[in-house]
Amino acid sequence: MSHSKDYKLSKQEQEKLSVLKYQGQSLHKLNNQTDDILSDLESSISQSEKILERYGKNSDKVIVRQSYLNISEKMPTLRSWDKILLEAEENIDGPALMTDVLSLDEIQLIEQKISFLHGDFDAIHRLDKLDWAICGVAGVLAALVDVFLIQMPKHPEFLGGKASEGGPLANWIREKVNHAFSPEEIKRLERENWVPYDPAHSANLSQKVDGLGPGTHRFQSLGHDPILGFIFGVKDILMGTFTAIDKNGNLVVQRVDITDPSIIGMSIFEAMGRVFGHLKSDIATPRGLPVPLMPIFQFLQFGELGKQGYTVGKVTRIMYRSGYDFRHFLAMSIAPLLIEVLVRLGYFAKRMHEGYKFTDAIPVNLPLSEQQPKLHTMLFSAHLIATAANAGKVAIGQNPLMINYPQWLAFFRYAIPQLKWVLLDKKNERFQYVQRRIDADWQVIDRDLEATWNLVAMKPVFLI
Repeated sequence: MSHSKDYKLSKQEQEKLSVLKYQGQSLHKLNNQTDDILSDLESSISQSEKILERYGKNSDKVIVRQSYLNISEKMPTLRSWDKILLEAEENIDGPALMTDVLSLDEIQLIEQKISFLHGDFDAIHRLDKLDWAICGVAGVLAALVDVFLIQMPKHPEFLGGKASEGGPLANWIREKVNHAFSPEEIKRLERENWVPYDPAHSANLSQKVDGLGPGTHRFQSLGHDPILGFIFGVKDILMGTFTAIDKNGNLVVQRVDITDPSIIGMSIFEAMGRVFGHLKSDIATPRGLPVPLMPIFQFLQFGELGKQGYTVGKVTRIMYRSGYDFRHFLAMSIAPLLIEVLVRLGYFAKRMHEGYKFTDAIPVNLPLSEQQPKLHTMLFSAHLIATAANAGKVAIGQNPLMINYPQWLAFFRYAIPQLKWVLLDKKNERFQYVQRRIDADWQVIDRDLEATWNLVAMKPVFLI
């Protein structure tokens, strides 16, 4: 809306501006006519007083008989917008400009107010010192937990490197999971939850799966993935198939002989229950379950990692055999979970201290509630600190087993929406914020106009 540069108006805005220009011109003309009438009235009053004085009459003592004339008790006829617009376009001398409606001082004042609202919006979403402190404390604590307590899984030599005793927290969680089921319970779960996607080798398969063996078959079978299993595992049960990825990154799908007749005719919900039961039977075994979604990395047959020049897919297989499994995933998840808890609690406590309502301070996005970009920015910042620390740990140790997989997932979980907020959503949200403030001012004006309209249109006017 700057007067110093052209402001392109939409068709509707141009039409409204034309009507405002015509109404402004009409009001100016009416004011001039009113001034002329008042001037004539004053002149008539002055002449009347002179005549009264000529005949010896005192105008102050003249008794005037009062008569009341009811001008109108009927609501004035309202015209359609099309008629108002047509009348305006026929009577204005050219396309309406912003300066036809507002003076340069008024335009400058409006620009200053919009600039102030922009600053007000930025201040609401800008992190202050305490916010940054919350992010820093959470990120640093998560990094310390990752470096000193999780470290990496206990393993022998990996890619020519030294053996590791693992992190104390990672080892403790692994022991807890290992003792969650007794050997007898594991055998019972295996009997009760047989699945067609559990071959440990290719001997009885119609099509060979390269690399399939007792040490990697759960990593190669997509039905054993804690997430993908509820898609591919269910599909394999219902269709009697085995879906796997060979060591060369090829997807292999084949039918297998059904040894458990109970799965024939099984519903999708029963199949999901069977998948869950089979996952339970494998979680505490020596090899365990793979890290969620990590088996699909076997498709990445590129790169030259380590002295042997292994591909990414090959390295992930070796990582799984070296103890980088679902139990280690649970241990690694403590670092990003710590950030979630500390940042959200800090955000909630700070908001309550600042006087926000409980519902506005809750550190989650409730249905139909406004988004909380400041909270997202704080979570992104804290995860960025912890992820950067993990990247440094991996770079120094030169060991992929040090990668905190859940921490990187959390980082990208917030990095993508944060990027979208900065590039797209922030501009739109700021516009909506300014528009809401302007609309609130319009509501006050509308109430005043309605009161004036009722005063003029609904009440009779009396003349003395």
